[in-house]
Amino acid sequence: MFKKLVFTTGLAVCAAASTSAFAGGDCGDLSSAGQNLSSLNPYYYNGGDENGVTDSGIPHLPAFYGHMQTNNTYRFFNVNEMVGTMIGEGKHGMWRYQDNGTVREYLKNGGTGLPASVLGSVQDPDAATLAALEANYTHHDPAGSWGTYRADGDQINDNGTSDPSDDYLNYVDLTISHAKYDNKPGGGYDNHVPIDLPGWYCTMSGPEYPNARAAMRFAFAQDGANQVGPLGKRAGLDIKENYLNVLRLELFPDANAWVNTSGNVDVIDYQPVDAKRTPYELYLVERPFFNEEYLFYVIVFADRNQRGRNFSYVRPDGAYYEHLMERKANGENLPWFNTRLNKRHPKFAIQPEESASNGYGHQHKGKRRATPVNLFGTHHPGGVNPATGNNYTIPNGACPAMGGDYGAAYYGAAWPNNYQEITPLCDAVMVDIKAFINLDGADWNDTGKYLANATVDGQQNVGDHDSDGNPQTRGYVDVPGQYGAYTDPYLLNKGTRNPEAFTATGTQSKYYVESQEAVSAKESLPFTPGL
Repeated sequence: MFKKLVFTTGLAVCAAASTSAFAGGDCGDLSSAGQNLSSLNPYYYNGGDENGVTDSGIPHLPAFYGHMQTNNTYRFFNVNEMVGTMIGEGKHGMWRYQDNGTVREYLKNGGTGLPASVLGSVQDPDAATLAALEANYTHHDPAGSWGTYRADGDQINDNGTSDPSDDYLNYVDLTISHAKYDNKPGGGYDNHVPIDLPGWYCTMSGPEYPNARAAMRFAFAQDGANQVGPLGKRAGLDIKENYLNVLRLELFPDANAWVNTSGNVDVIDYQPVDAKRTPYELYLVERPFFNEEYLFYVIVFADRNQRGRNFSYVRPDGAYYEHLMERKANGENLPWFNTRLNKRHPKFAIQPEESASNGYGHQHKGKRRATPVNLFGTHHPGGVNPATGNNYTIPNGACPAMGGDYGAAYYGAAWPNNYQEITPLCDAVMVDIKAFINLDGADWNDTGKYLANATVDGQQNVGDHDSDGNPQTRGYVDVPGQYGAYTDPYLLNKGTRNPEAFTATGTQSKYYVESQEAVSAKESLPFTPGL
């Protein structure tokens, strides 16, 4: 199955590279240095045999190699031994955003738009309107590609006439509690924890991420994928209509999240966040952007007591807020959330330092208010690349300074279902792109992991030599004879005997106090139709 999948992968990558979005994509001879490794057979080191095993009988696991880039800056997502690693540049600038408890659903390519006159009733639709929503509107339309997206503010389509009666809706915003989501696998979101935390994000890939697609499709299908922590849920990362897939990552020991503590937008002073006092969760997510699949780095912070007004916010207005108030009125004991926007620049706990001052006059202990830089990014100086004549970044090189749709005329910082008042605070936070995930969902510090996998149930070695069929008892073969008898004259003259000497009889039986079955891999997710 994996071999078949790989061929499909290669075709998908090459097909994507042939489109205008991927002009110049490389699907050539992999023997040349610098070529695309993402279409390699994941069992290439084992002769392509997906059923092959090691000499110990342990099943070989697939290996994937992927890369992605924005602004000609590359990141690498690889999978080896069911460990996914995300390696890129250090101190990568992040922008803040916050979902508002809704899903932006666009009119499908070729769909029939709802009359503009029903806009006020889409949140509580009758049967006919609900059926029309289900048939004609979607959070993601792969077949429609870029053409399905409509910028925030372009909701009413006049149908090319001056008659308002034939106007229809290009998109609708539905609360996560909407009836359309009630029948989704696992149930709807009626009881979802209030979405009251912002995320800080940055784009990791281009559209459809073709050179990392095989690796990511595999990773997203494993048991460790799509596991969202409590902070991630409070940021809405488990809303599948907004986040198609997520990987919760852990930073390497020497990697950090950083915050600019200078207090002056013209001064850069990044210090490491103290994760014990300002806890956070880190993710690599797949989310539609202009109706195309992109990968994003997302980090979610909270106060240590999971409360406080530093980060929590729900706008006390609109259909989502009304949904929360209805739940509260019905007697549900909702977790606390803040409705006052009184902490525009949240404070972060900083890791203690030996030095009391950074030379700019600030002591790095306690909490420091996050300071934005008012730029598109500290690593993006702007201007024209003389080699290409193109802008290094966006033409103006400035921070959007407001939330909302990145493609709208007002120039928001992220997605259309974001609060405008939760501003991006561009590069007030940075995160090292040096993280990993155990894709099988098991930590390597488990005492039984990888133990005795060679003869699980007595079937994967040369035989169950102890003949008891107990998966925690393993039989081994050795050559009969005496082992460990000293021959050195010095030791013999002193009469020293080796306390570890033993006589082998041809077989040994070992009992494992802790053991697990062999680590295995699931098949990759199917590729998105149309790619």
